[in-house]
Amino acid sequence: MVYLVPSLEAVLAEAEASAGETDAGLRRLCEALAVLERTEERFYEAEMHRIRAEILLRRDPANTAAAEQSLQAAIGIAQSQKVRSFELRAALSLAKLYRAVNRDDDAHVVLAPAVEGFPPTQQFPELTEAQSLLATLSR
Repeated sequence: MVYLVPSLEAVLAEAEASAGETDAGLRRLCEALAVLERTEERFYEAEMHRIRAEILLRRDPANTAAAEQSLQAAIGIAQSQKVRSFELRAALSLAKLYRAVNRDDDAHVVLAPAVEGFPPTQQFPELTEAQSLLATLSR
């Protein structure tokens, strides 16, 4: 059950950040990542890096470098673990970050492979959002 603790801590960190406590959320998430590194089960690691990036952007939207790095790490981890849903979520977040700083070509490059071949489903709203963003970027 220890392997569940980091994912639950990540959810709490996200809630703290949503409540305006971004520093507390980041501390909690860093601690959860440290715990995760000591376990064999690292399934939620990519998502934790994505959440970290979202909190960093919430704390300081103008400072995108650390968030970009976390999102790239999340994509790499998800790809190595072959967890396409986490890869898509991280790629969507990174594409939105790139779009916000007028890097549409980079947004397309990161999002297109994550969407490609993804089976259509109504239960995964991020896919619909990613497809819409990709259509906008392709114009």
